[in-house]
Amino acid sequence: MSATTQFKPTAEQKAILTHAKNRHARVLAGPGTGKSATLVALVGQLLAGHSPPRLRLLTFTRAATGELARKAPAHPGSAAERPSTIHSFAISVLLRNPGLGGFPRPLRIADDWEQDKIVYTTLAKRIGVRKKRLENLFLELAANWEALAPEDNPRVDPTDRDRFSRGWQEHRNVFGYTLLAELPYALMCALQAHPHLQGVQYDLLVVDEYQDLNACDLRVLKLIADQGCSIIGAGDDDQSIYSFRRAAPEGIRRFPTDYPGCSDYSLSVTHRCGSKIMDWATSVIEGDPDRPQGKPRLKCAPGSPRGEVALLAFRGGTSEARGVARIVDNLINKEEVKAEDILVLLRSDHQGMFSGPVKAALSELGISCSDPGLLKQIFGEVDNRRVLAALRLLVHRSDSLAWASLLKLRTGIGDGFLDHIYELAKASKKQFGEELLQGRKDTFSGAPSASARRACELVDAVIKWLDDHPVPEEVTDHWGQWILDVAGKEPVPQPSDQLADILCSIDKLVEPEQGLGRYLGQIAPLAKDLTQTESQGVRIMTMCASKGLTVGATIVAGLEHELIPWPDADQAEERRLLYVAMTRAKRFLFGTWARRRQGPTARAGNATPGRIRNPSMFVLGGPVRSEEGEGYLRCRWP
Repeated sequence: MSATTQFKPTAEQKAILTHAKNRHARVLAGPGTGKSATLVALVGQLLAGHSPPRLRLLTFTRAATGELARKAPAHPGSAAERPSTIHSFAISVLLRNPGLGGFPRPLRIADDWEQDKIVYTTLAKRIGVRKKRLENLFLELAANWEALAPEDNPRVDPTDRDRFSRGWQEHRNVFGYTLLAELPYALMCALQAHPHLQGVQYDLLVVDEYQDLNACDLRVLKLIADQGCSIIGAGDDDQSIYSFRRAAPEGIRRFPTDYPGCSDYSLSVTHRCGSKIMDWATSVIEGDPDRPQGKPRLKCAPGSPRGEVALLAFRGGTSEARGVARIVDNLINKEEVKAEDILVLLRSDHQGMFSGPVKAALSELGISCSDPGLLKQIFGEVDNRRVLAALRLLVHRSDSLAWASLLKLRTGIGDGFLDHIYELAKASKKQFGEELLQGRKDTFSGAPSASARRACELVDAVIKWLDDHPVPEEVTDHWGQWILDVAGKEPVPQPSDQLADILCSIDKLVEPEQGLGRYLGQIAPLAKDLTQTESQGVRIMTMCASKGLTVGATIVAGLEHELIPWPDADQAEERRLLYVAMTRAKRFLFGTWARRRQGPTARAGNATPGRIRNPSMFVLGGPVRSEEGEGYLRCRWP
């Protein structure tokens, strides 16, 4: 529902709108039932009433936050405080209470490129652990925060764990970074030690996508509730798919136990999916033996189209990719579905092994599509990295990750120079950036001479640029346009056209008064959201990334037993993941699978190359039977 669409509540939604502001409540709402619009309407109504409560809208994903923000203008009162993610909420509270959190100051979170090229690369070298193993160590560390309990990753070697525990704290202090996953944990610890922190004085917290919260997130909410704040948790246990961050459906299922006496509401009518689509998706989710017995089925709104569904078998991976492209072509040219209203969803897509053939087949038909790897490419371009690093230095002149990035990107400055500055920072208990600027005063005495000379030239040029371009207290237009105006002269080149387009798009979403530092922190995540929600062509993405989207047509490719469920994954969550993927569509839902696979996809899911494959066990015995894909296409669109 767009911000301009008039909200006309159903009987179920009206019941929620009568909820008292001083009571806890759970809202169980399936896909397409108008949950977010109802929450926004409730918030607007409460704020417009007598004695409005101090309230905040929270959710887990930034994409869900954006959806709430877009709906808020339809109810002006609800825009009093912009919705935010749990992580953003944690940041805001920790920054309002200096001295808490235990993280390096100022708060700095590495983006994906910095994490890969600086954090992982330099730490792996220093502690003698292979980079791939280091990633598992960070996952284990995050899991301990998220689950509130030690949880050994079976893929982690105990020797590597010992090396990591000795080296990580030193490394993060030298480079001055904080991990995103540790922020809710830091807030939880702060609340336990200091219950009356600034920034948590609310009468009501409305939490959307409650099923996405892990044990740490839930504990944070409970600590705030214990101070007299009411909690409204809204979500759907059937759409809990974030076990990788230790979220589980039990969180929303046990809400009445966590908050005794709460009101319990449900939204049971979907305004999105056609009845055939809903029947197929329901048959999948009802196969979960852990699902609460007797949970009512979602009903389709009166007058909803039946929709069209099909499960199509193809000879091999190549013929499947071509079949997917032909389905897309017919949807666009014969069913008048816009390209951007079509999703192609994959269980996984390591190095584009599944999306690559589909993109090639679409290209042969002249159909444009989103590139799953495009953002990584854009944010990894050398000139774009130099621009982003220099901007970080405008915010904080000794930003260690930014200086390390510029040194890495400068030809002729070796890793030995970075190691030299690191050791000096370690000895002096300073951050890398501070030690670098201090070392420039004596031309980096003791460092490798050739690298030292080039580093002096780089530091001098960057400092001069920083001096020539002070950050204004406020911008007349937006930060993205300001960046394009000040960039373009060495050592800060003009951003690529693609990055420039991203900055201009983000300008429409971010208020300029937030400041340059806040703006820079939102570039990468907002760019990802825009790519997923506002593509100009067919969108190809993983099933997990599709959550929150609504489209006219969905094609779930690779719907095979070797891929869905993924080997060794939790079977119940794999069902929920497929359910989420299937319920994105309003009119058309297709599943495709290959009888055999060759090439890169042949071993996906630990399958045996060349072995006969079968459709996913989740769709066997359901209302939709597999049929020959080529024959279906000839008959359906002759």
